[in-house]
Amino acid sequence: MNERLKSLYQTVILQKSREDKYVGKLNDFSLEFRAYNPMCGDQFDLQILIEDNRFKCLKYSGSGCSISRASATVLCEHLEGVELEAVRQKVELFLELVDADSDKQPEELTDDENLLAFAAARDFPERKACADLSWKELLNQLDTLNQS
Repeated sequence: MNERLKSLYQTVILQKSREDKYVGKLNDFSLEFRAYNPMCGDQFDLQILIEDNRFKCLKYSGSGCSISRASATVLCEHLEGVELEAVRQKVELFLELVDADSDKQPEELTDDENLLAFAAARDFPERKACADLSWKELLNQLDTLNQS
């Protein structure tokens, strides 16, 4: 892992895991799902309000390590206001970013430092499940939405 990514990882994970802007529950939501990692017990309930074909508001509640909490926060930040059509692309980009088998370097995928920080999970396979927990479950939910 290069020094820039290492520094981003330490800074962003610590900062984002402590933010609470997206922590809580929505009174009104269009989509609700649980992201759960049975290996470590991390568990988050995510709620999303979809209006005008956009992710208007996102919240999550639950518990997990600093990486999974930071990742859930960044998911909410990164997808708030995004059109439904673009959500899948953004989720897939994040999943490639943390995938050690990707043939692309993280910096080729994005210049967003909040996302780049999670590329460090490539060097720590046991932490990848924490980093992509909420994102993978959201992708599953998008598949379900598309089938209905």
